[in-house]
Amino acid sequence: MNLAREIGRKAACVSAAVLACATPAIARDEPRPEPPPRPTPPPVLVLMSHPDDEITIAPILSRFARGGAEITLVFATSGDAGPGLSGLDKGEELAGLREKEARCAAFALGLSEPVFWRLGDGTLSDTPRAPESPFRALVGRIDEAIGQFKPKIVMTWGPDGGYGHGDHRMTSNAAAQVIQGMDRESRPDLLFSAFPAADRSALPQFENWATTHPSAVTDKIAYEPQDLEATRNALQCYKSQFPAEARAGLTDLLHNTAWRGSIWFRLAFPTPMRPPARP
Repeated sequence: MNLAREIGRKAACVSAAVLACATPAIARDEPRPEPPPRPTPPPVLVLMSHPDDEITIAPILSRFARGGAEITLVFATSGDAGPGLSGLDKGEELAGLREKEARCAAFALGLSEPVFWRLGDGTLSDTPRAPESPFRALVGRIDEAIGQFKPKIVMTWGPDGGYGHGDHRMTSNAAAQVIQGMDRESRPDLLFSAFPAADRSALPQFENWATTHPSAVTDKIAYEPQDLEATRNALQCYKSQFPAEARAGLTDLLHNTAWRGSIWFRLAFPTPMRPPARP
């Protein structure tokens, strides 16, 4: 079973309208049976490099949250080197501001308090072989998080890092390194976010982003209008990173040109086919 698709299906059953459609008509004089208990969606671990990275998949985070999924959103760094529009110097004050914005965005999407590992913005690809490197620390943190939260699905950047960002690439790499070493029974599905091969003329600000051909996509998970609204609200939280015009229009631009109703993912480790039995 594809767990991500299953969560999407369960999330769709949250609205009263869908539940009503799924319930057969019952005569007034017949006793009404107890509705079956809703299945609990599997837990999801979302690994992002910086506050605001989650906007790339925000509609699905909103949809899963509405479906009752337990979602843990982790930021490997607090964006302490990316002043953006804040006017702040690099360091703790900027990190505090970006963490505050990340909390605001998470709550807008219906998520709980994010987790901040504070490994250092822009450092994850520094001397990764060194014993005390941020990358080695990241690998250890991911291993611990999987043990603690026991997710069935892990979502993160693809190996391309979106547009090649070193922190994004290393977050993806670290997640893959940990999960590839797990046995089939305990290994969660690792989903890489995939940017559609859309018309670049409509998205000039994404011209440097790597795209994924539809033939490589394993999961296209639909979202609903309320998830777009939650994404708009989440984007408004990132005043230090996006000008007002972008905060007002980016969600709809992505919806109309790239997402078009679904967020794309690529499963990192498909379950291999078992070899045929020998005669």
